[in-house]
Amino acid sequence: MKEGTYTSLDSINQETKKIIADINQRDFQDRKDIRRSRTYAFETYDKPRMSPLPQGRFTVCDYKFFLRVPDNYHLEYDGHYYSVLYTRHGKPAMLKATMGEIRICDENNRLICTHARSYKAFPRYITDDTHMPPEHRYYKELNAHDGAYYRRWASVYGEPMVTLVDRVLRSARHEEQAYNSCKGILHLCQDVPRHIAAEAAQTCINASACKYTYFKKALSTLVNYGSKGSGASGKLPEHENIRGRDCYQ
Repeated sequence: MKEGTYTSLDSINQETKKIIADINQRDFQDRKDIRRSRTYAFETYDKPRMSPLPQGRFTVCDYKFFLRVPDNYHLEYDGHYYSVLYTRHGKPAMLKATMGEIRICDENNRLICTHARSYKAFPRYITDDTHMPPEHRYYKELNAHDGAYYRRWASVYGEPMVTLVDRVLRSARHEEQAYNSCKGILHLCQDVPRHIAAEAAQTCINASACKYTYFKKALSTLVNYGSKGSGASGKLPEHENIRGRDCYQ
């Protein structure tokens, strides 16, 4: 920078541009250098070979390689499972994740499918219906509700029931396979008090047995023998027809 007084950033920038332009136009010290100067080298050799800049912004992309697509044809990324065509199970795949999109490619980096990236807690399985085998597609159409529907239904009976239904859904290899169990559990609750249903759900959670059959048994026990919170003391009720030990002395 030349010595001088600069009263603003703009004046410094203007002087800097002049200095850079002068440096770029100077001939190289080696007279045999075919590039002559920096400006000549750029205009002659570099600029004609330059490609246009991308139209969009640069996007950070995370890569995840799968040696084989699981039998449920869903690939896991960041707590969610994204579907590929079911016929690709057992084959390698590459998942590419950006902030807004999930791209799934084959082992030769050819695009198979794309999904909008999900950040919601539910549903965890992001499934394109066209990726499903015919029997799964029929099963999903038969059960018109998804996991979020059963979680909302369970919330009517309190937090233990929400936890129970959530664990039932998570226990299946494919969420759709658990819909009948959730439906059965929640239908059992329709004719019993809500606190009884919640207590039966908590019993399953405590026993780590979050299944329809165990819930049915726990609910039946509470309905037939009473809830722990019913206030039963274990003592016989007072009644004038009940004889005490004094009557037999």
